[in-house]
Amino acid sequence: MSEGQQAWDVLAGAGFLHALRDAHEAATRIVFGRLSRSAGFKERSFGYTSFDVLESQLDRVFHVGAGGQAAPGDPLLGAVARDNLNGSPGWRYGDYRVLLKRYDFGAVESIRWDQASPTKQAVSKQEFAEDPQLALDLGDQDLPPATGASTTITLVLAHSASSEPLELELFLGQPRFNADGGSPWWWRRALTREALGADPRRGGLEPAMPIWSEDEADVPLRLRARQAGTSSDVAR
Repeated sequence: MSEGQQAWDVLAGAGFLHALRDAHEAATRIVFGRLSRSAGFKERSFGYTSFDVLESQLDRVFHVGAGGQAAPGDPLLGAVARDNLNGSPGWRYGDYRVLLKRYDFGAVESIRWDQASPTKQAVSKQEFAEDPQLALDLGDQDLPPATGASTTITLVLAHSASSEPLELELFLGQPRFNADGGSPWWWRRALTREALGADPRRGGLEPAMPIWSEDEADVPLRLRARQAGTSSDVAR
């Protein structure tokens, strides 16, 4: 079984990925329901706000941090912990830590980790068991230092949305340091309702949106169709 498939099975089986999707949908509704270009908000306004609101919504759905709320009966209650990395917001389930990355809508394959923050660069340099380079004798090349005995695998939740029309994109994957201009992912998969299937947290039942009550009217959303030529499991 591939590393990507193993991560997907563990996290989807626990409802962790379903919670990620719920939080992203809720955050997008809040952001686009409150901000408007006619009021003077620009693209960077939406970017900063969507990142912050998604962080808060993830704390709520996982019942952790300042935004956590008790939810008796949720199988994820107590199973997910905040696990920030060098100040970058992170959430951990088992051996998997998930960090956030916002990108320009439609450009998930254009992310350049070699131009990202030092933390994201380090994450993209994690050892990947299926990397063909590991089978080669690289001699004394300047390789990233080992991370010790830690078994933590850090994944990235890449999120984006467009306002006109209002669409969502959400991917989970393991980043690949792509200073060579190649793919930014060892593997990535879209977190759509169809891909995730029944939510194990709710006995297979899907709730009606919104996830959390808001004062303003709901903003209708639609998920963008899978990009042509993109694998559902591996992107390299």
